Amino acid sequence: MPSIEGRHDGRRIVTDVAVLAAENPADLSHVIGRALIDTGATSSGVGPTIVTQLGLRSYGKRPLGSATDERMMPYYFFRLGFLGYRDANGMIETHAFPYVLGECDGFGWPMARHFDVIIGMDILGKCRFTVDLNFWSIEF
Repeated sequence: MPSIEGRHDGRRIVTDVAVLAAENPADLSHVIGRALIDTGATSSGVGPTIVTQLGLRSYGKRPLGSATDERMMPYYFFRLGFLGYRDANGMIETHAFPYVLGECDGFGWPMARHFDVIIGMDILGKCRFTVDLNFWSIEF
């Protein structure tokens, strides 16, 4: 079963992912983004850097709720590819090709953050996601 894994700092889980346009499933050209794995997010999304680099176009706006409010946010189609994992020295150990998920339907946000992608429960709910004392893993 394909998987990725890594260490976490006890506060958040971040990993590098490949983000691909959704139009052509055979096209594996991608940009690398920093992803926050967020079990509190029902939906996944991409930030402005990824939207610009891939030239993604929003297909419309939908309401997106947070703990404090609800806003109309642009939504995009994209694909995510998992590259591998970081070893104990922080080096990325990669698979020959990224493990690419099918088309994702996710929100966009307007301002840059410390991450480029949010991986929410829409994706995590289709995987085996494990967190323990120092490590995390996702099996597909």
